[in-house]
Amino acid sequence: MSEPIDIAVDLGAVPEALPAIVTRGELAKAAPMPPPQVIEGVLHQGCKMILSGTSKSNKTWCLLNLAVSVASGMEWLGRRCAKMPVLYLNFELHDWALNQRLNSICCVRTECDGVDDNLHLWNLRGHNSDITLLRPKLEEQLGRREFGLIILDPVYKVLGDRDENANGEIAGLMNELEQLAQRTRAAIVIAHHFAKGDSSAKASIDRMSGAGAWARDPDSLVVMTPHEEQDCFTVNMTLRNLPRVEDFVVEWIYPIMRVAGELNPEALRRPQGRKKACTDREFVEVVLEKKSLNNGSVVSRARECFRLSEASTNRYLARLKAAGLICHSGGLYWAAHQEVTPE
Repeated sequence: MSEPIDIAVDLGAVPEALPAIVTRGELAKAAPMPPPQVIEGVLHQGCKMILSGTSKSNKTWCLLNLAVSVASGMEWLGRRCAKMPVLYLNFELHDWALNQRLNSICCVRTECDGVDDNLHLWNLRGHNSDITLLRPKLEEQLGRREFGLIILDPVYKVLGDRDENANGEIAGLMNELEQLAQRTRAAIVIAHHFAKGDSSAKASIDRMSGAGAWARDPDSLVVMTPHEEQDCFTVNMTLRNLPRVEDFVVEWIYPIMRVAGELNPEALRRPQGRKKACTDREFVEVVLEKKSLNNGSVVSRARECFRLSEASTNRYLARLKAAGLICHSGGLYWAAHQEVTPE
């Protein structure tokens, strides 16, 4: 049986001296204040975050939009961002393709000012990018300027000879990113893909491909799972240092993801099993039709539009009411995010 490989040691990396053991009192006296939040309620400076989703779920577009948001101090997925210099390490796109994508995002996000001066790009497509070899060169570059956020995309390009399924080797990768975060005091963000198969059948933290260290190590984990609505994703955030964020839905409207507050986060796309008669959005928009309706009228319209039985209609109503997407008062139902007219 072969011994596990420590790639950092194999490449000549020397571990740093360990910090001293301290008492609780010493910690209380010496502990610094929490660092600034790069993404409000989601990510501090000096911490690590992974954005995870299925293959071809527009993760690079999301990360470019995040870079634009932080460089301009505007919102990302409904969350305010601090205005900070950003470094985007691009390992995959041609220079012209990267420029086209950024142009597309900035054209629809006219509120974003200062991006041209505050967003820095390091195009490394085609270059040796093992993180252990890259980090010293990156730190040398970063010695000339300070960044609040560093994005590496895609992460598999910095794996080198590491196996994404080996916990020890992925832990080594995360240690390299941790060193980068500590030395630069920047937040580090990467993206990683889902495993194959039905992601909706797993807990959100278990949907990523490969070793468990991918999910256990980051301070913030943002998981985008396909929603039953086309081009929509339920966003789940697992946060180590910040309060829980309720799940929500985003919709891909080229070239950015926009929050779709009217959709039920629990309605995940399920590739197996019988297809629903209608999606939650269709039920709200077609059956309620921007009106306030009593139960009998809802049942009648649901049967007419989607051939739903009374029992099925009542299950939709109960679930959508619990999700806050439908309001119910005085015997009437109506969509929560719409102006309605009486029946």
